[in-house]
Amino acid sequence: RRISALLSECLGREPSEEELSEELGLPRRKLSLLTRASQRPVSLDAPVNEDDTVGLGDVIGDEKALSPLDTLVAKNIHDQLEDLLAVLDPRERQIIEERFGLDGIESRTLEEVGGELGVTRERIRQLQNLAVKKMRAALRKKEKPLPKAV
Repeated sequence: RRISALLSECLGREPSEEELSEELGLPRRKLSLLTRASQRPVSLDAPVNEDDTVGLGDVIGDEKALSPLDTLVAKNIHDQLEDLLAVLDPRERQIIEERFGLDGIESRTLEEVGGELGVTRERIRQLQNLAVKKMRAALRKKEKPLPKAV
């Protein structure tokens, strides 16, 4: 590819296969095989080496995938949040979920939630604050103090 780019620059056009083979000192047939091989798609199921049962897809990392630790932490946080939301009545839970965008719901303003529930934005703010206080109290109650050393 480098030689091809250099020849293109010198010639002012793409070099022919014959010019490339001459420059590289390779027979045209071998150059043609190498060119096709470099353009051939590779299967992700292809073994990494001849003795291996591990495929190429098994060793290529997915940069968007969460690590097992991150997945575990996210699940733990989700479970703890569910426990805290369980102390709220259905209306308070709805307000918290909509205001903070929980459980796949997009976050909404005080006005939007108030309009949906038929109350003012100020009342939604008050109910939200009460719900947060309930959740904090439940969290404090759930946390156990460390035992004193003997």
